[in-house]
Amino acid sequence: MPRTHVSDATAARLGAEVRRARQEQNLTQAELARRMRVKPPYIAGLEAGTRNLTVGQLANIADALGRGLDISFPMVAAEYRQASKP
Repeated sequence: MPRTHVSDATAARLGAEVRRARQEQNLTQAELARRMRVKPPYIAGLEAGTRNLTVGQLANIADALGRGLDISFPMVAAEYRQASKP
């Protein structure tokens, strides 16, 4: 599926949440990467909002942070919905 303004906004929001959760635990990107068995640039890209994740990847992140995976469907800012209309 191609990236859209909505998916970009959602990826950015998710990245910010992962960064916040990681920092709350005083983890570096490298430590979170080690826990997830990925390389640190993956975490950097995730936090920068450049990755569209699968549910499995989200579960891996939650597990590495020792958290549950609570999925909701919040409204994306109207400016992003408008930008994607022809």
